[in-house]
Amino acid sequence: MGQNHTEKPGAQAHSLASAALAQEWVRALATSSCLPMSLAQTRDHLRDLTERLVAALSGPSVDTQAASTVGARLVEGGFTGAQTLSRTFEVLGAGLPAVAGPRTAGPLCGRIIELLGALAAGYTWALRNRVVDQQEEVKRALSQAWQALERDLRASQARFREVFDLSPVGIAISEPNGRIVQANQALEDTLGYSPGELLRHTLSELFAPGVQSITPERRRRVRFPLRRADGETAWVYLASSALLDAEQAPRHILTTVEDITDLCLLERRLHHQTLHDPQTGLPNRRYLRTHLEKVLARSAPSAVVTLMHLDLDGFSAINDGLGHDTGDRLLSVVARRLEGVVVDQRAMVARLGDDEYAILVEPEAPVPDVGAFAEAINTELAEPCYIDGVGVAVTASIGAAQRRVAGTKAEELMRAASATLLRMRGRSTRQWELFHPDIDAVHVEELRLAAAMPGALETGELAVTYQPVVMLDGGRLVGIEAALSWRHPQLGMLSGEQCMRAAERTGVVHEAGQWLLRTAAEQAVSWRRRTGGGVPPVVVNLSLSQARDRDLVARVRAVLDETGLRPAGLELRAPVAAIRTVTGEPAGAGGGQAEDNLRKLAALGVRAGLYDFGGGIGGLRCLVDLPVRTVRIAQPVSEQVAADPSRILSQAAQALVHIVRGAGVDVVAFPVDSAEQAACWPWIGANWALGALFGEPGPPAGIEARLRRR
Repeated sequence: MGQNHTEKPGAQAHSLASAALAQEWVRALATSSCLPMSLAQTRDHLRDLTERLVAALSGPSVDTQAASTVGARLVEGGFTGAQTLSRTFEVLGAGLPAVAGPRTAGPLCGRIIELLGALAAGYTWALRNRVVDQQEEVKRALSQAWQALERDLRASQARFREVFDLSPVGIAISEPNGRIVQANQALEDTLGYSPGELLRHTLSELFAPGVQSITPERRRRVRFPLRRADGETAWVYLASSALLDAEQAPRHILTTVEDITDLCLLERRLHHQTLHDPQTGLPNRRYLRTHLEKVLARSAPSAVVTLMHLDLDGFSAINDGLGHDTGDRLLSVVARRLEGVVVDQRAMVARLGDDEYAILVEPEAPVPDVGAFAEAINTELAEPCYIDGVGVAVTASIGAAQRRVAGTKAEELMRAASATLLRMRGRSTRQWELFHPDIDAVHVEELRLAAAMPGALETGELAVTYQPVVMLDGGRLVGIEAALSWRHPQLGMLSGEQCMRAAERTGVVHEAGQWLLRTAAEQAVSWRRRTGGGVPPVVVNLSLSQARDRDLVARVRAVLDETGLRPAGLELRAPVAAIRTVTGEPAGAGGGQAEDNLRKLAALGVRAGLYDFGGGIGGLRCLVDLPVRTVRIAQPVSEQVAADPSRILSQAAQALVHIVRGAGVDVVAFPVDSAEQAACWPWIGANWALGALFGEPGPPAGIEARLRRR
């Protein structure tokens, strides 16, 4: 019978790749130092450790404990050569992506760095423990040798020499004045000296420049920089102990030196990667915040610090049109150009993520002119750079914050610059804006409302108010406009406009809008049942997101089915800003979806309308292309008409409204809060009205009483 091959091809390939990586590891260690075991034993040992590392890298998160154990196993196996750790990192850093890449989740480079860091920690800890044990053994041997010198000098010297010469840790014996009298080969190798050369030096001559000498203390162990023979710095763990004579006076100083240069280099590399953006090499957000805190701490309280938050305009067009490789290269070009703009100033350029950067300008006199600074930035960025023969360029929108150092916190300054950019984003390109506390206070309050709205919906703080829509001629009820209201614990009653503006900032707009729609439909059915008469359509003004929701028609159909409301009993109005023919958005944008929704709703039997209607060619085009039954005049237009003594604006509005009415569309004047306003609108041509003159937004009971009087 043939063999039963149960291992899948992918597993076989993975196993072969792991074996190849282990073989490469063996080759690297064999060529850098003497192996502590036979070649076959070394191959089996490293193959096992390779499999452990691949398994540690392949889970949902890196198994750092397993990687640390691998480092310890290296030391336990006797792989403690001077180049063992560095050659191990070279082999594993190059080979692990190919072996473990397809099996891992998340950024592979970061996971491998985390894995190797844990391996290094385990290796260092095991080596440290081994060194401590060896130090104790050395000191015990030396102590025994000195005490038994008279009794058995030759035997003690032989034992001492064996430990001294064969120790992988550097050892120096010096006189109390610091002159080295003995040094083993491990110390000579660590510091790059020829045999016997260290005997012409004192301990203090081995210290790196600027480092003060240390006082020998028993069992003291510190991280310390030593100067190599070639002038470079070697980082070591250094411990020193006094060897006492019969009178307990220091006779010699025993110093042990453990080379940790490779580990220090790895720590520095990991530290740099933690604080810098790998794409551009710029400081990242964390580094910027730390640096800003230091700047604020060392600057005079009256000094002014400037922070600018930049967002590249139209960068997605380059990414999507020319590819992400071009986009990545452009990001590096932008980084270098921003550094060039501030090259003569005390400033830091940082990358905050994606296509966002920051520039921190430290306090200087005079205080930087943000407008001139922004223009210099955009002039530099607007110069095309050629990538693969294509000239590309970007500009930036900039939110800036300038504060006196006194009382300023780093986090708040960063938030101020970011919030300023957020408020202006999307309005235009190549613009800048300076933080304004009053505007920010309003903005923050709106954000707080948006964040709290899900809880308000859950706890019943939200309600639906109803306001009559009437005919200007006679006051007959022709519609009932439903809107959200919010009885806020601190701010009191908030209007429907405030509620929907807050809801639009988060995904709760769809949940709150659906709740409003269902509640209004249920109320309309209740009014019809309780009054026994006809109830005009209940009107709901959709938010921008709702109007462009691909699931809007399905949501409306579900509400009608659940409540039993007839489609003709519901009128849904979309904001004019959602319509593509008004905004000029290309086909396929959100506006196109809003148009499709209005057509499908009309086909379903629901009355379709628009609100915030201000005219213009785009607005009039809606009346031709869409099955619109009503339009509600935009509030700014109404206010200008009411305050127009020359009647020029009134005449312009009259022409607009007559065109709309000529298309068979009902026109709602809004707001109509006084008899004077109501008197001008029939002349202008509006036939319906909504406003305080005919009834404030209120609970369902007020509308029901009005229905009973009909």
